[in-house]
Amino acid sequence: MTRKKEAMVVYLHDKSLILIYILLSFSLSLFGQKVDKEDSIFYYQKELNKLGFGEKKAELHLSFSDYYISQNQSIEAYKEVFKALAIYEKTGNQDQIAECNLKLHVNSTLKKEDEASKEYLDRYYNYAKKQKDTQKLALAHKMYGIVYFDVDYPKSRKHFEKAIKYALIANDSLLWAKSTDNFALLLAGFDKKQDSSLFYYNQCLDYYKKAKNNSYLVVSAYINIANSYEKKNDIDKALFYIKKADSIPSNKLQAFYKEVISEKLSNYYKWKGDYKKALKHKELFIKMRDSINDAQQDFAISELQTKYETEKKEKENALLKSDIAEKKQTETILIIVVIASIIIGTGISFLIAKNAKRKQQLAQQKEQIRLQEVEKELKEQELSSIDILIEGQEKERQRLAENLHDNLGGTLAALKLNMQNLQQNKQNETILEKSINNSLNLIEDAYQNVRNMAHEKSNGVVASQGLLPALQKLTGNISSDKLTINIDHFGLKNRLDNSLEIRIFRIIQELITNIIKHANATEANISLTNHDSTLNIIVEDNGVGFKKDFSKSEGMGIATIEKRIENLGGTMQIDSSPNRGSSIIIDLPL
Repeated sequence: MTRKKEAMVVYLHDKSLILIYILLSFSLSLFGQKVDKEDSIFYYQKELNKLGFGEKKAELHLSFSDYYISQNQSIEAYKEVFKALAIYEKTGNQDQIAECNLKLHVNSTLKKEDEASKEYLDRYYNYAKKQKDTQKLALAHKMYGIVYFDVDYPKSRKHFEKAIKYALIANDSLLWAKSTDNFALLLAGFDKKQDSSLFYYNQCLDYYKKAKNNSYLVVSAYINIANSYEKKNDIDKALFYIKKADSIPSNKLQAFYKEVISEKLSNYYKWKGDYKKALKHKELFIKMRDSINDAQQDFAISELQTKYETEKKEKENALLKSDIAEKKQTETILIIVVIASIIIGTGISFLIAKNAKRKQQLAQQKEQIRLQEVEKELKEQELSSIDILIEGQEKERQRLAENLHDNLGGTLAALKLNMQNLQQNKQNETILEKSINNSLNLIEDAYQNVRNMAHEKSNGVVASQGLLPALQKLTGNISSDKLTINIDHFGLKNRLDNSLEIRIFRIIQELITNIIKHANATEANISLTNHDSTLNIIVEDNGVGFKKDFSKSEGMGIATIEKRIENLGGTMQIDSSPNRGSSIIIDLPL
């Protein structure tokens, strides 16, 4: 699906330019026939002549380019951006030069992969890279992902992954959600991993629902989810989500989405055998498509006519400058300024009063919540003391059994893999030396685990150094020619609670042990992402996959891991099939 162009920021930094923009807007909305679009252009040109050369004039050019965009006059909008760019290049304002280049690329009528359009994006990216601006880098990589979306899948995926990474660093949640949304589209369309795509779609949908003024993004998310269920041949769920998209109120930005929704509703009802509803939505689809085509044709004709009439009006204004016309223009501007001042003053007063009342309510709510939390904490402490007395011995037995299984069991499984590798590569001195060193490290770990358990200390490297160093040491000892394990992490700048880090380490250690014992894999990948107080863990391998329902297995395997995740308040999803590897997705609240 073609992605919608993102709206650019209006450059109104100077108070005088803000006033001019208000005058232009009010002249169109309040006075109708008295002050038409051509009069607004005349006022704009008059203000340009007053300003002379400088960055204030460039800002006015950018402001009026947005005005032309709102009037669907893309050619005139481009001219204004180029005029602003020329001024900024002379003044040496590199930041504004970069913004102009991005604006030219985003609003380009050429294909995104066209070299003439891509050149502007290259300039923006080079500036962002030079400044080490993570937010600009995230935006640039997202735009590159869109550029290569239909022409070079590997490049597109690489850029979206970088966009997600830089958006997390810049703490820009909206940019992260849009980049993740596009990344999920690639997974669904090219990798055919619908379950993984649905996971990311739902994350984005949750964010769009919370954010304001993003109804078109919510519609897009529902359509994407319906597409994935359609590809899984689950038409009932696809119909459910496309109906949710159709239930959101329509506006001009969603005309294209309404066309897509009508077509999909027609297809889904046809597949379910409800031909009456299928025909009804097919007719709506044809009507929407025809109306959009007519609007595009009207726009093309209107743009040519507007250009002709503007040139004609400019010539007339040059000949008809008189005291009467000047007086009318002055009176009109004064009326607009008075009305704008009243509206703005009333609005500011209302917002100040509303904000003060809201602060008072929030303070009262916070005090009530604090008292409730204190009362709850006292009750929990009382209950906890009773539970500790009753359950202490049983938990100690269970902890000892889990430590033996997790620590010693995982270490011995890895040691077995190293010994097999040593046996198979006796003649290769390099592999022989590496396997011997890894085996010695694993034996040392087993000795330390037994010694620590004897002294009631089971934290090890997790407690002393942290989760990531512990995982890196573990995978470094296990990795060999037979199995390579990689670790990717985003957003883990600070350490988590020590007890939580130990539990997470034990879960991942058990999953790696399962890969060694059962998967027959040559490569595995561990990904950890901390975003919005949620830790997302993905453990993947290219092994033989699951051949049975592990949720029903006995012993201390997947069932035990599921129980541990539930105790932490998290969820686990398994995506696997024979001979296609496996993917385990875990979400834990922090």
